[in-house]
Amino acid sequence: MGPLEITGTARLLLGLATGIAFGFILQKGQALKFHKIIDALRLRDFTIWKLMFTAIGVGMVGVYGLHELGLVKLHIKETILSANILGGLIFGAGFALLGFCPGTCVA
Repeated sequence: MGPLEITGTARLLLGLATGIAFGFILQKGQALKFHKIIDALRLRDFTIWKLMFTAIGVGMVGVYGLHELGLVKLHIKETILSANILGGLIFGAGFALLGFCPGTCVA
């Protein structure tokens, strides 16, 4: 058990709070609006691009910062390139055809 391991009800509540915060940020950034998503795909509006790259950057710095402090252990699995390409193609096709990302559909 690591120093930041959360289990039981606390883990569920943390997941719920994180999901609500993510949904709130998507809503405030108007990332749930169809026209914003289409404009992002057409490279006319970079709001969603900025939102996602900021989230990725904060996540990267946070995870590696916690790792460097010894608070979490990284378990990096071997990459299966063909599976990543296939998954990306399926996700991209659905995203482009429907104009919704799975994260924004649920939020």
